[in-house]
Amino acid sequence: MTVELETILAYHQESKHNFKAYAPGPHHLDLPLKPDPFLNYHGTRLLNLEIWSDEQIKAELFPAYEQAFSPEKLKPFELNAESISRLFFDSFAISAWKMAGGTKWPLRVNPSSGNLHPAEVYLLSGPVKGFLKNPSVFHYAPLLHALELRAEFPRKTWELLSSGFPEGTFFVGLSSIFWRVSWKYGLRAFRYAQHDLGHAIAALTFAAAGLGWKTSLLADMGSEEIAVLLGISEEKGPEKQEPACLLAVYPAGETCNRGRIPSSAIPTFRNLSWEGVPNSLSPEHVEWVGIEKAASAAQKKGTDYFENKEEAEEKMKSGMQAISSLKSSSFKNRPELETVPLRSVIRGRRSAIEMDNSAYMEKEIFYAMLQRTLPENNPIFNTLAFGSFTHLLLFVNRVKDLLPGLYIFLRKPEEKERFKAAIRPDFLWEKPKNCPSDLEFYLLMEETLHSFAAQLSCAQRKAADACFTACMLSEFKEPLNRFGAWIYPYLFWECGILGQLLYLEAEANGLRGCGIGCFFDDPLHDAIGLKGLEFQDLYHFAVGYPLPEIGVITLPAYED
Repeated sequence: MTVELETILAYHQESKHNFKAYAPGPHHLDLPLKPDPFLNYHGTRLLNLEIWSDEQIKAELFPAYEQAFSPEKLKPFELNAESISRLFFDSFAISAWKMAGGTKWPLRVNPSSGNLHPAEVYLLSGPVKGFLKNPSVFHYAPLLHALELRAEFPRKTWELLSSGFPEGTFFVGLSSIFWRVSWKYGLRAFRYAQHDLGHAIAALTFAAAGLGWKTSLLADMGSEEIAVLLGISEEKGPEKQEPACLLAVYPAGETCNRGRIPSSAIPTFRNLSWEGVPNSLSPEHVEWVGIEKAASAAQKKGTDYFENKEEAEEKMKSGMQAISSLKSSSFKNRPELETVPLRSVIRGRRSAIEMDNSAYMEKEIFYAMLQRTLPENNPIFNTLAFGSFTHLLLFVNRVKDLLPGLYIFLRKPEEKERFKAAIRPDFLWEKPKNCPSDLEFYLLMEETLHSFAAQLSCAQRKAADACFTACMLSEFKEPLNRFGAWIYPYLFWECGILGQLLYLEAEANGLRGCGIGCFFDDPLHDAIGLKGLEFQDLYHFAVGYPLPEIGVITLPAYED
């Protein structure tokens, strides 16, 4: 076992919550140290982007939410100032302001643990007619809905960087500032920051789909290479940005077979004159050594899984589950969602603070949500370059015509026997009579378990009051052994992507969702008889009908 893998496994165990003790965290919230949720580069040139009012968004009926799952059928938007503005407005911008008791705070399109937003977003683009004269790197500033110019670079470098990608491709980079989350959550913050990156990847992918574009994770990129491209490789200290990933964005009718940009394009970025000085986020900091060690261990070196076709095929054969190899499904488009506007769903998404424990959801909606999470039914999972590892353990509380109890939904059907061997032998494994034939969905235990669901989710009532609460059980030991410590964040990204999908599915169907990062890891494993590290519980998510927020006023995202 490598030192990096030992470090990641040690972090994973140390950051678990248990009934006897929570993972190490601050004893109290030191409010004077609360990090600024907005990073800005002072002294840069600013490109203000187009802003849409709430009334304009509500008036846009096209594209429909359902069309986001077939972006290749939409006419792709031309790459220009409007489409770039729209992409960021529908993925990372402020979605609303809330006010209560004299306190005002912003919400964003992409959700975040505790609304702390560790993720930062960058644009790498070639010349864009009427918008960008030169190839450039920008930082996105959501408070202003603007692009901050970090650097311009030669056209020859852009031609090299974008070679082999479809015409009209540009790139979006993501980084993470762990201090923003550790200020409140301590050691467990590294996990939450990875959840947020998954939500961000999915938010970008949905916004791109509405423009007739696709996203592709450049999974062969190394962490240091990404840092160099984003201009953050020299950052030090508690507020430094850790590089996360780089995604290509391109017209949905095209095919992107690249896993990375050419390595020869990267040295130019080391010598660029980077503009702007980042603002200080906090006057003082608390150091979490465990997070620093985990972040260092999870650094990824450049790979060629997807650049070397023959090698990639061999790796797929030896166990790497390609999305395209999953069995086809009988999933049909949902006519009831063909009149639900995509942008209203995306920008109207909110986390449910409290849920109505007297409301039941229709089983048809429940099953449709499960079907949507299957990788072969959803282009959003194309961003999971190394395949899918996550299954759903479900506490079903209030779904019409479904017995309350504990269920499991296998997103990779070949896993059934492996799961049966891994968990309690007395579980029922009965398929409900009304379940669609292509869903590997099984009743494990018939019991009213909503109180237990809440107990496992750090006593949060929404887990009990929801129509269902999903616990995301990820394959763990095998992918870590196969790929190395750097795959650890990826496992959480998949959970965040699933969470974002469930958020939007709930919103489109008149429900609400809520991500739950606080849960008791090993007590859940013990409850289902799961031993060792073959599978691990990495995220919880509740879906139900929201109760109105009393005393809270909602204000527009961007005032005139």
